[in-house]
Amino acid sequence: MHRSFPFLKTLVFIMLCLWPLGCGTSPPTKFYLLSPVPVPNPETGDTQGQQLAIIRVDAVVIPSYLDRGEIVTRVSENEIHLADFHQWGEPLRDSLTSILALNLSRLLPADRFAVFPFKCPSPVDYQVSVEIVRMDGSLDRDAQLTAQWTILQSKENDIVTTRKSRFKASKAPMNYGELVTAQSRLLEALSREIAESIQTDL
Repeated sequence: MHRSFPFLKTLVFIMLCLWPLGCGTSPPTKFYLLSPVPVPNPETGDTQGQQLAIIRVDAVVIPSYLDRGEIVTRVSENEIHLADFHQWGEPLRDSLTSILALNLSRLLPADRFAVFPFKCPSPVDYQVSVEIVRMDGSLDRDAQLTAQWTILQSKENDIVTTRKSRFKASKAPMNYGELVTAQSRLLEALSREIAESIQTDL
């Protein structure tokens, strides 16, 4: 009976040594940010004294399932997955609004437009409102963006255009980094549609 004590002590010692390995440590959480369109080449010419059209980008509306820290992927049409270890570096609603405004400021001629997210120092000429209907994807399959957007000419209080746009990435993302990159490019495509619509109205 007593002969089993050394064996038991050894077994307990081994188990204690292996316990941290068995439990393991959780992988570090990675945080991601959407990226804007590249900075355009500096424009030349004298723009002093020109009247700029003022554009205000309202806070982007997103569905509740996206309003969280975890990045959402689509398992099926009726099932989503929340990535515990792959999260947004800032609230997605704020990120979408600021990136959309930044994209428009870079896509529209800087000598003709001034773009502000949320607030602006003077009355606006155009008001841009965007509601994200769907913005998700599946690793190894696709990434897509559906948005309903409206441009309002504030002085006349007239709707310039209202449209529902759908975009899909040309290449399937293989990981979360590629998914966020794809979503940034889809947001760029939406920004270009909005910018073209504003310029057409002039």
